[in-house]
Amino acid sequence: MADGHVQLRNEPSPFDAVRINIEDLFTQAKGFLDGEPVTSQAVADEIGALLAEIRQAEKAAGEARKLENKPFDDGKAEVQERYLPLIGNTTRVKGKTVLAAEACKAALAPFLKAQDDAKREAEKVARAQAEAAQAAAAEAARAAATDNLEAKEAAEALVTEARKATTEANRAAADRAHVTGGARATTLRSVWRAERVSSQVAAVHYWKTNPEAFDAVLQKLADDDVRAGKRSIPGFNVVEDRVVV
Repeated sequence: MADGHVQLRNEPSPFDAVRINIEDLFTQAKGFLDGEPVTSQAVADEIGALLAEIRQAEKAAGEARKLENKPFDDGKAEVQERYLPLIGNTTRVKGKTVLAAEACKAALAPFLKAQDDAKREAEKVARAQAEAAQAAAAEAARAAATDNLEAKEAAEALVTEARKATTEANRAAADRAHVTGGARATTLRSVWRAERVSSQVAAVHYWKTNPEAFDAVLQKLADDDVRAGKRSIPGFNVVEDRVVV
């Protein structure tokens, strides 16, 4: 009362105000829109007026929602803005942690690549030795007569050596270049990407293997052209529909 503003005890909140209005309009709409066709200008004008009120109510509800959300949106935006210089990773800002981590990775990449190349070469040698040992063991087993105990013993020894060589090769394959110093090691990992060399070949491939996705791409391209004003597109009929606006 001190500020001269009288607050009615039962005055609805902004949300309740738009809710009551929209629910009233919805009730009116159910009365008009009962499935019967519109046959007179008077009824059409009444429905048009109702549509205008519905649009106005929708706009008012959107504005009320925006106003009610504003404190939360402003608070969220302020928090995001404060953290951006620290950990942001957007097209606009790269935070200090992102820049520092990228610099660390750039410095480690040549070292890890050299280490990994050496380990893969060791794996290659170990695998070749294992395959040679396996071949020698298999040959000895075939050559050993069933009644020649000494030859069978020698063949079995070669089998044991082949197993050991295979174990070493598997161990070499599992050995990965890495850098420790935290909760987890920093390593190299393979990242695959598709590099297009022939659009025509790729189009034929995906047309055959994934026609639904391929058709969706074609439809989007055609829809974009129609929105841009084109009225003739090879492979498409451009159809005019009349809709209520």
